[in-house]
Amino acid sequence: MDELLIAKDIHKSFHTNGQELHILKGINIAISKGEMIAVMGASGVGKSTLLNILGALDRPTAGEVIFEGSNIFENSDDELACLRNRKIGFVFQFHHLLPEFTALENTIIPAMILKTDRRKAMNTAEGLLTKVGLKDRMRHRPGELSGGEQQRVAIARALMTGPDIILADEPTGNLDTHTGDEVFALLKNINHEYRTTFVVVTHNERLAMHTDRILKMIDGQIAEERKGL
Repeated sequence: MDELLIAKDIHKSFHTNGQELHILKGINIAISKGEMIAVMGASGVGKSTLLNILGALDRPTAGEVIFEGSNIFENSDDELACLRNRKIGFVFQFHHLLPEFTALENTIIPAMILKTDRRKAMNTAEGLLTKVGLKDRMRHRPGELSGGEQQRVAIARALMTGPDIILADEPTGNLDTHTGDEVFALLKNINHEYRTTFVVVTHNERLAMHTDRILKMIDGQIAEERKGL
């Protein structure tokens, strides 16, 4: 498979209370197109920090992220924002939906940022919400949706611009077991049907086993790599 994203010797440090906190300590990862990877590890080992750097939400202290052949951090902040909007989808533990907007309106936001024709964007969003099982709920606001339904809206929003990769940070962590299983199965289905690449941070080893590859982080490093089922 072709490599979509390569992280080379990624380090990340933060300065707090006069001390330097070294969070990532030389991460190297190669992610292929269409692959689904789980990143596991105890709280505080740097999983979310790594995901933020892979998604260009934060810059590393040292190292490179090569995406589609180019080092993304040679770009300006504005260029990185454009890259994120066009190429990268995000799904978080907390869905970050705008409460005053309907599911449909929340879903089309990435397309509106790109100034996509509104009618075309609405058609795409309606198709995506139908795909994630919300055909009859798209006119509801987040407060009228269950937690699982809200997360499905977040997934539809992440898919809105047809991204090459989706980065999901504990996407089932705020859901009960049954709903979490349904949401994870949806991510797997999207991975298979669209060949969208996924990197999923999770504490749930049972779900992680159903990805292509599991990376275990310990103390800011990749300590173990194994295949899923």
